Amino acid sequence: MTTSLVRQVLPRPRPRPTTAGVHGTTAPGFGSVRHAFERACRDAGPAGSQGAALAVVRDGETIVDLWHGTADPVTGTPWAGDTLVPVLTGSHGILATAVLLLADMGALALDRPVADYWPEFAVRGKGTVTLRDVLTFTARLPGMAADLDQRDVENPQMMAALLELHSPEEDPRAGGVLYGPWTAGWIAAEVIHRVDGRDLDLFFLEEIAGPLGLDIHFGLVPDQLPYAARISYDAGFRARFPSSGRSGAGGSGADLAGRVWNNPSPFPADPGVWSESRRRYAVIPSLGAYASARGLARLQGVLAADAVRAPGEEPLLLSRRTLDQARNFWAEGLDPLLGGVSAYGEGGLQLLDEGLHPDVRSGAFGHQGPGGIACQTWPKAGVGAALVRSRLTAGPGAQVLDEVADAVAGSPRTAS
Repeated sequence: MTTSLVRQVLPRPRPRPTTAGVHGTTAPGFGSVRHAFERACRDAGPAGSQGAALAVVRDGETIVDLWHGTADPVTGTPWAGDTLVPVLTGSHGILATAVLLLADMGALALDRPVADYWPEFAVRGKGTVTLRDVLTFTARLPGMAADLDQRDVENPQMMAALLELHSPEEDPRAGGVLYGPWTAGWIAAEVIHRVDGRDLDLFFLEEIAGPLGLDIHFGLVPDQLPYAARISYDAGFRARFPSSGRSGAGGSGADLAGRVWNNPSPFPADPGVWSESRRRYAVIPSLGAYASARGLARLQGVLAADAVRAPGEEPLLLSRRTLDQARNFWAEGLDPLLGGVSAYGEGGLQLLDEGLHPDVRSGAFGHQGPGGIACQTWPKAGVGAALVRSRLTAGPGAQVLDEVADAVAGSPRTAS
């Protein structure tokens, strides 16, 4: 997928103020959220070694906009409100939104086989695999048999060609919900190209990010590099993911974890891979969306509004009919490699637990990223929330969003 000329004319970088401590604003009644964010940042390490941002939109209005720390410890670039972060596995929810928009346009249907749009995909037993199977990680295609390296995954056309020759996974553990960090993105992006003619990056820019003014991108252009954060890991982060050898050519004799999580690893021992210019320019559909917290929160806020819109009313992005279908429960299961239970709606949106505030989080969806990155939509409350960070940690990152839900529950809405 090539960098489009449209993306080359994005605004030039603006001067950015130096930051120290927590900066930004909160609406009245959300002071506790600032304290929770401040505590989470402090626990993640010195400000000079990491950074983070939190944004919350309610009824179209930004009620929390906070940031902290350093975007790039190597260059010393401070974090700013518009710092862009690779959201890694959190990219799946953004990708699913692009597919759902094409479904809303009538260009594709989730219950039709992928091969209807991409005939070459049908070989080796994949003829009945649907888009819904792919987006909900039930397609039995979680990993690759061919031996891949970090440069290979930056070439989505080559990955699509390899997937044409791929067979569904025979390991019985792939029979339920089995998350694959790479493959669903390559399949969905190829379908978007086959159906629409545009590559994923251009389609998303022209149909979603541009019209809605969202700071979300599949791959960056040179002018955006000064805004990009450098990710790192804490000591225990990589231990959360399956440890195994790579698949080897043809995948013979290798185990499932090797094919899914180490061919190649999305979290290599050197996290600097994700900060190389080549990687930042690449379009990596399931892992390579870059976003500011503001951009992610605004997207979730748009989906929150559309999810409760009256049937037939003009949506901001997706029709009520499409979103109702996309959020309708489809699959739930214990991931045999990651160990956690995940649930997905028909459109690949991750269905989230209501937690302590069902009055706020009822019907919540979104997608959790690694190490504390998260974007969530709470339709009943009209809220979109996003937490992004550069230092990926082993501990859960839900406490800050729990505090957001608590503050939302105690703060009256100003819009109907």
